[in-house]
Amino acid sequence: MKKSTLILSLLLFASIVTILYLAVDRYNYRSYSPNLEDQVILGEMTMMVLGNKQYQDIASKETVYAIKQGVNRFNVGDPASMANYEVNVVTNKQTYIFTCEDRACTDVSNGGWTYSRYLENGPVLPLDLDE
Repeated sequence: MKKSTLILSLLLFASIVTILYLAVDRYNYRSYSPNLEDQVILGEMTMMVLGNKQYQDIASKETVYAIKQGVNRFNVGDPASMANYEVNVVTNKQTYIFTCEDRACTDVSNGGWTYSRYLENGPVLPLDLDE
């Protein structure tokens, strides 16, 4: 095989690998990033969470550091489903995951919980929340 053919083959292979990587990366980004319509839905869900009794109980017992919104379209049979939207309430003890109770999203509830980064680390912003 000629040296020029080998170099062209390597360049072609590198180009294909780069294009595949970028395509997969973009797909993953779109699967977990809210678009403009998602942001409106998540904003309304956040307001529902703030008025929810479960949230108020959590906020009265723990320090709430952040409320994060998210969408997950990855590996779901119905990408337009309301079950893909989450509002995470991050406290000093754990993160509470609020989701819609039904397809019409008439109410939200605490559907689960997970680790909170604030167990081991302080707030990112220089907040003095103990006043």
